[in-house]
Amino acid sequence: MRPSIKRQSIIIPRPTKASLARQSKIRNSILVSTTNTLKPIQNEQIKSENDLSTIGLNKQQVQARRSSAIAKNNIVFKRRRSFHKLAVIVSGSSLDNSTGEGETLKQVIVASLTENVKKMDLVEQPKGKTSTNNDNKENRASKRPTISSAIRKKVIPIPVQILDKYAAEELTIEIIEQALTNEELQTDEDDEPIDPTYAMDYVADIMNLLYTLEKKYPIQSTFLTTSSSATSFPSTTMATMANGSATRSWKLTTKHRTIVVGWIIQLFYARFHLSQDAMHICVGLLDRFLQQCMNSSTAGTSFVTQKNLQLIAVAAFLIAAKVEETHHPPVDELVYVTDHTYTSEQVKRMEKKILHELRFELNRPTSLQFLRRYSFISSAGDEQHAIGKFLIDMALLDVSCIGLAPSLVAASATYIARCLLHPSQPATFEQCWPSELQQRSPYKTFESLSNGIRILAQFLDKNLTGNNCKECEILIKRYEHEQLSQASLYCVQQRALIRQLASE
Repeated sequence: MRPSIKRQSIIIPRPTKASLARQSKIRNSILVSTTNTLKPIQNEQIKSENDLSTIGLNKQQVQARRSSAIAKNNIVFKRRRSFHKLAVIVSGSSLDNSTGEGETLKQVIVASLTENVKKMDLVEQPKGKTSTNNDNKENRASKRPTISSAIRKKVIPIPVQILDKYAAEELTIEIIEQALTNEELQTDEDDEPIDPTYAMDYVADIMNLLYTLEKKYPIQSTFLTTSSSATSFPSTTMATMANGSATRSWKLTTKHRTIVVGWIIQLFYARFHLSQDAMHICVGLLDRFLQQCMNSSTAGTSFVTQKNLQLIAVAAFLIAAKVEETHHPPVDELVYVTDHTYTSEQVKRMEKKILHELRFELNRPTSLQFLRRYSFISSAGDEQHAIGKFLIDMALLDVSCIGLAPSLVAASATYIARCLLHPSQPATFEQCWPSELQQRSPYKTFESLSNGIRILAQFLDKNLTGNNCKECEILIKRYEHEQLSQASLYCVQQRALIRQLASE
């Protein structure tokens, strides 16, 4: 058992008669002092005229106070009467079962409340004040127009010229890939259900649209010139030199374009770690804009200068990241990457100029989209798809691949990848480009693929070791990783076969 704790007992003394008498005397003195200082005036306390002399009031003052009290009582009586009327209406409507119960009751309550408020205003406010308040309300209404009136008066002009300028053109889609049958949609070769994310119901329509779009937005390498040739290519002039005495002409050459594309690849893969789709979109936007500026009279060749070239690349990078990525890098970080050569406002203005020059048409397909389709049709493994991705990334640095269609670059990469994976036996055209790819692509024969295979193989044979192109080293090191099946190392091992494909 727990030991009991003894606490000290508190003894409260009982009040005596003397203490009680002392407290009553103190209370009476306090009440007398308060009545003498405050002197409250109440109607109930005024009983006779003899009390008026003690308080210090005459009959006229008493009558005035009584009349004011009666006026107040009348106002209170009217308020109570109105609320009583409201209660009667509510009780009557609630007893009537023929009405619409909740909604009708709510309407009756709201209507009666508004009537009572108006009556209370009329009783409490004199007539003069009501007229002035109404005038003030009218003046306020005249000075401050309502939102509806402001919206009605303000007419938003529609830029009809801009809409006409950027109107969409009708496309004539050529059917290249046939739609799949019901049996092909249900099962594949291994009798396993196909993943619904592949959109097999309308993938043929998508591919036919992509083949049409790549023809609509062609890119030719004629807007570039080699550094050694002195052709009649339109030259761009830089700003005046520091001393102001001389100027020198500047030409956009293939070397400049290779350096800029290599810098873009480094930003995507090494700096920001963004997707491969966004990188291909960025390079495509860069080539299209440079071609548009060189060939159009509105933009002018003087716009593309050595100083603006990196700014164009940064703006194209920002647009591609907004199109493909969920979150794009901040503009301030892109300015930091350029070593604060440009400001954020300059980047935004260049972004706007690129969009206007390209008429906001950013749907040109990339070679990566076609490569995924060709890998799926040919049931490619991880090695084949990784080699194909390495080859199309290398094609971005090759100026000769600018004029090739994205589908041809992807088909050539698929052909070379399948050829490198079977080095022991002499590969035939049917092995490297099976019948499924022949049926579901515009490339039916070896002659339709030979130009792309030769150009891509020559570039690989020339720059695979990284001695001639420093920009290729980034891609070679990236594809040495095991997650990408060491695609670049495998291509180096099969360099003799690549040289053989380059000579065909």
